[in-house]
Amino acid sequence: MRTAVRAILLLAVLGAAPPATAQVPLDVMTFNVRTASGRDGDNAWPYRKKLVVETIERFAPQVVGLQEALDEQIEYLDVMLPDYRWLGIDRGLNGGVELSEYTPIFYRHDVLSPIESGNFWLTATPDAPPVRREGRRRGRGGRIVTWARFHHRETGRQVYIFNTHFTLRRGPSQLDSADLVATRVAALPKGTAVVVMGDFNNSAGDSDTWRAATSLGLRDAWVLADERRGPTATYGSFGPPRVDMTERVDWILVGGDIDVRWVETVLHNDGGRYPSDHYPVAASLELQ
Repeated sequence: MRTAVRAILLLAVLGAAPPATAQVPLDVMTFNVRTASGRDGDNAWPYRKKLVVETIERFAPQVVGLQEALDEQIEYLDVMLPDYRWLGIDRGLNGGVELSEYTPIFYRHDVLSPIESGNFWLTATPDAPPVRREGRRRGRGGRIVTWARFHHRETGRQVYIFNTHFTLRRGPSQLDSADLVATRVAALPKGTAVVVMGDFNNSAGDSDTWRAATSLGLRDAWVLADERRGPTATYGSFGPPRVDMTERVDWILVGGDIDVRWVETVLHNDGGRYPSDHYPVAASLELQ
């Protein structure tokens, strides 16, 4: 009798568990929230911070990669988004650089658990923080990449997330950064599910930076998507889309067995007030 009961319970457990090949939905967002230290007048951080929270809550992605986030912004979002936890460090940390800027990864802790995480800098010495140049009181510091390997709590599947913000200087500096990110991702085990997101400060589809970033297997979610929503341009200067702004500088790239259902350039605003000078980009992905 006990044996029969155990067999029934085992079958019930196996029946409830998702099959090993089940598709796993993963909604992500990349969002340059614009630094709180900018001289933005009526678009300064205090006037739009609630709208940033509202925008994230409206889409409720499992992963959000932020750029230009300062300490005060992260502290506010950490309080206002209790369903999320975050990973990341100041890109000038321990390097003698007086600068606060993070590329944090916010994640829904009821869905994902980080297994490992880290950071590397987009410099000639990527595994060490930049050091202040002698004779300079302030330094810009190296741009940074924050990454994590997540465990999907319900299915046990794993996915790597990389989040970054490239320099404004187009040319060799951006190309070196794109090559470094692409190389680090290519070094992961073959077939690894990976998402790379950020503000790349260059046009997707036709720039050398985009070609370098996608040269070793990463694919552009906007190109792959079954459905594209919103304008191509992702920079709006705190306003609605303009015909003279056409560059898609905020990207979501994917690698491994990932399908892209839809991608949206998010135009959510409150009576003409936008949450940032960039439009966030959201994507609905499926891990195969």
